[in-house]
Amino acid sequence: MNRITLIDKSNREWLVDQLRPDVITHVFAFYDLQYEQENTIMRAAVEDNRLKGYVLTYHALDFPSVVLECDGEDAAKLLKYVPEDKFIMHAPQHLLPAIESKFPASKHYVENWMLVNKGKAEFFSSEHVRRLKEEDGSKLASVLSSLKGRSKQSQKKYSDWIKKMPMYGVFVDDELVSYAGSFIQTREVWMIGGVYTLPDHRNKGYATLSTSAITREALEKSEAAALFVRSDNYSAIRAYEKIGFRKIGEKLWVDVGTGRKP
Repeated sequence: MNRITLIDKSNREWLVDQLRPDVITHVFAFYDLQYEQENTIMRAAVEDNRLKGYVLTYHALDFPSVVLECDGEDAAKLLKYVPEDKFIMHAPQHLLPAIESKFPASKHYVENWMLVNKGKAEFFSSEHVRRLKEEDGSKLASVLSSLKGRSKQSQKKYSDWIKKMPMYGVFVDDELVSYAGSFIQTREVWMIGGVYTLPDHRNKGYATLSTSAITREALEKSEAAALFVRSDNYSAIRAYEKIGFRKIGEKLWVDVGTGRKP
């Protein structure tokens, strides 16, 4: 029988080594265990000193973010360690029955998991695109204020984001109208996220430009770039495919009590 083990400083290095052969699949856990330890709680299902699955909860966002990975038999045991309400979960599709059994009121969405490898991307450039600087915090705050359900943050908070995470934006008349960034950077892969364009500036290719810029930096510094996109967001998928991203799988975005969608 698999035992459920809390991951702490005594076994963290062992678990990172278990994840290392497939960083892309386990990129959230691989990164958080090494660089976000103070915000991360993780339990692993272990059999004969081999990793069989895990549940990770990251606490530094508006709502906890949960990652569940296992083959199915340990799902119910691992789900005992997730928050009781108001969180977002990322999980493989085969775990949906176990998740819905535990959280029958949850809502789920399918996301395409897309990847582009070094040497396989096509980049799009424009004089209107540049890397965001800390002083652009007020511009980023203005863009994100248009998102429904997002809690307001201080300008300093957004400036801190820019300092921590590489971001590129499209500027029209000195107004930030579209941006894309990377929230995880490893030697193996950068995760691209936060791609957003103001509603009045959509369908003009701006998301392609901002995503292209961050992908270029990603592939200069790692072997691949990856992202998740809702499977019915066809315009975004087309934009990513122009750059070279290809679907490599699907994941579930599960909303428990937050009302948020991917």
